[in-house]
Amino acid sequence: MTVKCIRFLSAENVVADITEETSESITIRDAIVAMPIEDGTRVGFAPFAPLQDPAEETLTIPKSMVMYIAAVAPNLEEQYNAMFNRVVVPTKKLIV
Repeated sequence: MTVKCIRFLSAENVVADITEETSESITIRDAIVAMPIEDGTRVGFAPFAPLQDPAEETLTIPKSMVMYIAAVAPNLEEQYNAMFNRVVVPTKKLIV
């Protein structure tokens, strides 16, 4: 599982799990797009491809449509994993 922030030429900011990457394309799953909400100071998330057939779990996108791929903030990655019910080892270390 490689959760990344992907910025597209269309100016969309997408958080997704990159399942495969080639020199020509990326394949993603569980993609969500960031959208401003309320007064524009907060961000909400919606499905990136809401009309996609749910039976198709991945999308393949040409890299020519991608501006950049970056790591997501740790707290955002935790929220993302919780949204998709993924069990992940906590990033915070506890003193016991």
